[in-house]
Amino acid sequence: MATARASGSARVQAAAAAPGGVAQSIRIKLRGYEARILEESCEMIREAATSSAARMSGPVRLPTRRKIFCVLRSPHVNKDSREHFEIRTHQRLIDLHNPSAQTIDSLMSLDLPAGVDIEVKL
Repeated sequence: MATARASGSARVQAAAAAPGGVAQSIRIKLRGYEARILEESCEMIREAATSSAARMSGPVRLPTRRKIFCVLRSPHVNKDSREHFEIRTHQRLIDLHNPSAQTIDSLMSLDLPAGVDIEVKL
């Protein structure tokens, strides 16, 4: 029971430290077809967050989604001859805790590579 009180008081202290009494965080979800470009984007976000003294957790690797397409090699004949193609979507999750205005400005000014989809939740 003592551990529940300790974790509850830690949440209250974190909420009191944030302006307005509510703990603020930004959740950034990155998606892309190439893992290397996704890792480069995560590194750029990490540099922007650490330069403005925001706490960062992640990047957390989320499960890769695979879409597999089965296509006949030739139309009308040879139904047993097929090709399989797949698209892999890699995902990363980054949380920024107690971001400042400078953190948000540096994130907005980032020029991330093409092929990276970004979803930001406050």
